[in-house]
Amino acid sequence: VANGDPESGRQQAQALAERRFQTVDEPRTPELNAVTRAMNDMVGRIKAMFAEEAQRLEALRYRVNHDAVTGLSVREHFLAQLRELLQGEEQEASGHLIMIRLSDLSLLNDRLGHGGTDRLLRSLGDLLLQSKPLIAGRLKGAEFAMACSAHDSAAAAARTLHDKLLRDWLPQWQAECPDLFHLAALRYERQQSLSDLLTRADQALAQAQTKGANNWHAPASHQTKLVMPAEQWRARLVEALDRNDCLSLAFFPVTGCMAGDLLHREAGLRLLTEGVSQPLSSGSFMPMAAQLHLSAPLDLMTVQLALAELKRAAIPIAINLSAESLGDFSFHHRLEAMLRQDLSLGRRLLFEVSEYGVATQQEAFGALALRLKALGCQVGIDLFSQRFTSSDHLSSLGLDYIKVDPAYVRGIGSNAGNQEFLAGLCSMAHTMGMSVIASGVEEASELELLQRLGFDGGTGPGVAGPEPC
Repeated sequence: VANGDPESGRQQAQALAERRFQTVDEPRTPELNAVTRAMNDMVGRIKAMFAEEAQRLEALRYRVNHDAVTGLSVREHFLAQLRELLQGEEQEASGHLIMIRLSDLSLLNDRLGHGGTDRLLRSLGDLLLQSKPLIAGRLKGAEFAMACSAHDSAAAAARTLHDKLLRDWLPQWQAECPDLFHLAALRYERQQSLSDLLTRADQALAQAQTKGANNWHAPASHQTKLVMPAEQWRARLVEALDRNDCLSLAFFPVTGCMAGDLLHREAGLRLLTEGVSQPLSSGSFMPMAAQLHLSAPLDLMTVQLALAELKRAAIPIAINLSAESLGDFSFHHRLEAMLRQDLSLGRRLLFEVSEYGVATQQEAFGALALRLKALGCQVGIDLFSQRFTSSDHLSSLGLDYIKVDPAYVRGIGSNAGNQEFLAGLCSMAHTMGMSVIASGVEEASELELLQRLGFDGGTGPGVAGPEPC
């Protein structure tokens, strides 16, 4: 259809009905020109309103959850993120926690002055962020932490950061403060207690202090992570895709905040493989699958298993698609063909992608979302607010729901700042016709507060569905 044709006005009206706010070229026909101009003006005002509110909420989110001096996460936000690394369905099976403790913050203030100390702290925060951690935070005035997963051992993680501190940070401060810091690193495992991990981190820091100024310590730990070379992983995953007994789904309930009714079930892929007694969760093998370009076939297998489950139980199922699959347009075609085999089943599927995945594959996500919604599926964004500045794109996607990152939900009862942020987020999402679901709900009692903030539903360890999943 040529730009300016009356058909474009019909398409714009259809887009508005689907909550996709788009402008079109004004038609050449004088009778339609004024109407199209008015609709474009309305769309422009709506998008400007969303952008302004998004900027306000982003500033609030950052102020509440980040340290003003270093830009790192504040203690409460860091610990919420760390808890998600220990418990999250899609997180890797293990990683390393690195702690840094400055020797004497009051002495630093005496020697460097308040401004000089702030510059030292800011430069440390910048260095930690430049190290590309999974998360990084300022836990106390003189205590910092980061989590990473790219090292073979705690000693390697400690040595890498320690070398960087000695090379890029310590020299500019060592003349005034020769005894500046101590560092410790230790392995964490999925389902490990957060309190146990922090206790062991304190003990490791105490050991580092016994080794002298600017030193590090990494306690030996048993290697429980399944370690295989890439080609062996490839063989295992390809074999699992060829067989019908190695891959399965685990289900997690998503319930309404008010009545506690079961809205849908989240599906998590499981892999049973040689060398482990229990099936591996997706976080244990999907990162390697992405490196091996096997995300798309595994995502298609997840859909196939979900469709089979829907024949048994009619409760809708949510499937989390990999960012790597989004960029594979042959995956789009194969997924659509699979869903067209039985549209009545496909309409009970919800497809979601992490906010990071959407941010890195915006065009591909938009194209796939249109395909899926045309087939009657719902589409949403998972782990929403990790990259909240990408929210200005929401107005053109016509999404059905968002699932808020657990880091903003955990401990919500005692975090007035995040309550204000989430209430504003819910209000904006509802204005765009989207429902909002809280991830990481730890206690069923939190659902009442979340409902008052505007949430439509919740999921997490504290949420139990009305029937077994």
